[in-house]
Amino acid sequence: MAFQSPKIDDEKFAQIFQKAQAKLDELHASLKFPGGCVGFVLPDGRSGSVSTGVADLKTQTKLKPSDPMLAGSIGKTFVSAATLQLAQEGKLNLDEKIERWLGNESWFARLPNAKDITLRMLLNHSSGIPNHVDDVSFQKAMFKSSDKDIKYEALIAYVLDKKPLFAAGKNFNYADTNYILVGMIVERATGKTLYDEIAQRILKPLKLDDTFPSNKNVLPRVVNGYFQNKPITADGKFTVNPQWEWAGGGFASTAEDLAHWARALYAGDVLQKKYLDEMLGSTSVGEGKGYGLGVEIVQGKFGKSYGHDGEFPGYLSDMRYFPQYKIAVAVQVNADETPEAIKFIASAVDDFAQIIIGELFGEKLSETEKLNLQKTAEDWLKLVDAGKFAESWEGISAELKVKYAKEKWQSALQPFLKKVGNFKSRKFKSVIAFEAETVTIDFESSFAKLSSALETLTLKREKDGKWRVASYSIK
Repeated sequence: MAFQSPKIDDEKFAQIFQKAQAKLDELHASLKFPGGCVGFVLPDGRSGSVSTGVADLKTQTKLKPSDPMLAGSIGKTFVSAATLQLAQEGKLNLDEKIERWLGNESWFARLPNAKDITLRMLLNHSSGIPNHVDDVSFQKAMFKSSDKDIKYEALIAYVLDKKPLFAAGKNFNYADTNYILVGMIVERATGKTLYDEIAQRILKPLKLDDTFPSNKNVLPRVVNGYFQNKPITADGKFTVNPQWEWAGGGFASTAEDLAHWARALYAGDVLQKKYLDEMLGSTSVGEGKGYGLGVEIVQGKFGKSYGHDGEFPGYLSDMRYFPQYKIAVAVQVNADETPEAIKFIASAVDDFAQIIIGELFGEKLSETEKLNLQKTAEDWLKLVDAGKFAESWEGISAELKVKYAKEKWQSALQPFLKKVGNFKSRKFKSVIAFEAETVTIDFESSFAKLSSALETLTLKREKDGKWRVASYSIK
């Protein structure tokens, strides 16, 4: 179900902008990452972006919303979209064996599962090819010789003669190697470089002017990143050459550009419906059930969302489109491999989506209503914490009671609770109503096996007027 888009006047836009800025500043003050940006696009197409912190810790230059960062694996969404456009033009076939395009390469026969892999399998990571990024020798090479021009065949060399992880198409293993091969196929099918093809098909038509290839070790506009708290540039040059990514990522961008891109792609402005359906529906198997053709499919508290996250040493990014509300949100931080940056990126998209959705679609609650709902949620959680499963079952919705009989409720909860361990602490975070009879309540919590977690309860008001738990999750 999609909500009807509300009218957004200048005052409402300003409220969203101010709340987003305040939230970002609050997160920066508590987590102390160097800098972060958030971009968003609203249902009417209006967009905005906010920033906090610094672009460089040494110079203390303020980070601006227009400052690009390396977007990591989000670049796969550009590669996949260009590939699907070529498929809808009849220039590529998703289910054709890649041997057609790469079979004449001297190394092809040494590629794991070489003769069985299709283009679709590369795009949804079901090829069975190991990830060259996991190879220890690759990891050592990546942090050496940052001036060296990278030949993309050299990336493939790390997986040649290796045993396939599984038969082609029979499982899921996320691997940049798959997209290196896709990039090669796009170049052979078009006679152009991958970057030129993406620029002509996507970046220029959509006016994504702050998105550009990260194909050099000097990118003057890109802010400094910090990997394990150490700068990723020295004397203006990257200590890790961005060329290592190529079709596995390969772009710098801003949060606002990424939000525009997410909305354009997943709202249907880039691909014909048939091929957008292919992108979103061609999921892999096993762990890959939430991964389509270059897209991460997330089922969360705001319904289904589409997007991708990205990591390059020194930078973390995430972008998502929420079709139910027709909004897009993207976040970036110029830090990586630190607890603070990881904690920020883990929930940032949802944090800022909640601000926007709450302002545009949320029911207004009084402080008394909020306190009462908070108490209802906390009282129910205390029963779960104490192992009083029969009593906690009485507090769940009629719909959940149909799904889980009273005698099966404990066995349904226990594996879930065993994974996080004993409860340690809980702090109320927010309560928001997206419909008159449904509210979502978040807590920042800690458990024996999960030191930092987000607990989310959905409460539903039933016919007798009482609020009961309709869903419960820990992330």
